[in-house]
Amino acid sequence: MFKRTVKAFIVSLVLLFSTVNVFALEEYVAEIYKEIDSCFTSKDEEKLYAVLSRNNKDKYYYLIENYTQKKIRRLIVNNEYVFAMEATLAVIENNLDNEEAVEMYSVISDAYEIQLKHEAEVAHQKELEAARLQLAKEKQRGNVEKEYNSAKKATGDGSVYVSGKESKLSSYSWKAKFGAADALFLLEKTGNLKTLHYGVSLDFNYIYTLENKIKVGADVFAGVQFLGMAEEKDLVPFFIDGEAAIKFCNPNLLKNLFIRTGFNVMLAGESNKAVNTEGVEKKFYSPFVGLKLEQIAIGPVRLDIGADWLAGHLFTDNITMAAGASMNVEIPFAELEKVKLNLNIGAKDKIFLKKDNGLENRASLILAIGVENVIR
Repeated sequence: MFKRTVKAFIVSLVLLFSTVNVFALEEYVAEIYKEIDSCFTSKDEEKLYAVLSRNNKDKYYYLIENYTQKKIRRLIVNNEYVFAMEATLAVIENNLDNEEAVEMYSVISDAYEIQLKHEAEVAHQKELEAARLQLAKEKQRGNVEKEYNSAKKATGDGSVYVSGKESKLSSYSWKAKFGAADALFLLEKTGNLKTLHYGVSLDFNYIYTLENKIKVGADVFAGVQFLGMAEEKDLVPFFIDGEAAIKFCNPNLLKNLFIRTGFNVMLAGESNKAVNTEGVEKKFYSPFVGLKLEQIAIGPVRLDIGADWLAGHLFTDNITMAAGASMNVEIPFAELEKVKLNLNIGAKDKIFLKKDNGLENRASLILAIGVENVIR
């Protein structure tokens, strides 16, 4: 019984000291592993060599060496060949008998050489592609220069190309419209007239852009209504409306706003049988000033809208106030080499306020086909 007790005590002591040694070994090696991890994180081969050199006489050096080679293999997987070779050299220099490390260095060196060749080939292919694109660009530029002329921008920074048939950039625009249907509705309060008249019209607009982007231009309009739909006593034989204006726009203030000034002539025919038309203004000549917003883009559609003050009422006894307004919607439907075609739906209105609460209004609805130059 005593012998059994002694044996048990001895076994317990052996197990106790073995456990202590194992824990001490784990803590000791773990500290070195942390130092190795730090070397690989910072890719510091000199520090790694120092760690291995300081412990290469340790009886547990094989554990340290195996852990280092494991870290090297991870570098190989990530294609980090440069530091992998440097770390492998550190292992070899601290243990020349490590054949596995020598073989590993040879494999890494071969893989690194293959990688360098691949990278060089990729870089060469990129250079060839860039040269091909540059050659194609130069060839395209040559074709453009054969078909077009180069024109310098007003700002001087670079150049653009315009049609070879033209020698400079288009600095102007023009637009002409033929109103195939110009329907005028007359409202005259004195004779209680409400009549409809049909006619045609012509409209021409021109804009020139100066080098400082200031725009100047001119508007000309002429319309005549010669077919009336009313009883003979209420029928004005014809109406004529003509105006000419010059205009100015400073895009720095408002891009599409034009200030206009010009002269307007309005005539109405007379008939002895049209007894109720005596209150209609037969002749009205007037200078005018006004504002007009042009080419307001609404998708592909363009909108013009304007208003004028007719100063002629100052020189006419029975008219106390006169004004005009206009609007046009332009809908493009075809573009040729030099011109664009569009459909125009427009409206014009002239109103006279007269003495004794008199009122005369001439409102027109115009359907027109327009043509304008293509701006280069």
